[in-house]
Amino acid sequence: MLNPPDEGEGFGWILTGDAELANATGQGERELAATLARTFGVRALVDDGSIHPDRWLLVSIDGSSGRVLTDEDAAADGDLRVVHALEPISGEPQLAVVSPPDWARDW
Repeated sequence: MLNPPDEGEGFGWILTGDAELANATGQGERELAATLARTFGVRALVDDGSIHPDRWLLVSIDGSSGRVLTDEDAAADGDLRVVHALEPISGEPQLAVVSPPDWARDW
């Protein structure tokens, strides 16, 4: 899970904890990200579980979430930047939504 720096669409630091963190909090990765987002007023990127390194789950400050696409070139330089959402996210109304192609809708 990654949290944003002070400005821009980039994301800053990484929180890891594996099963120990899940056991200690009683929450899964997505649930914990939503709790932290609401508590600290941050956005978070969570691995979507797909084989695509540029697709993530964005958790908004209000805890809402949805799938997003990140910039592959920026990521290669160590900078995660959201390009657009793949579905509407209620807490991110300013984020453009571009639906994935039919072949990719089931991931």
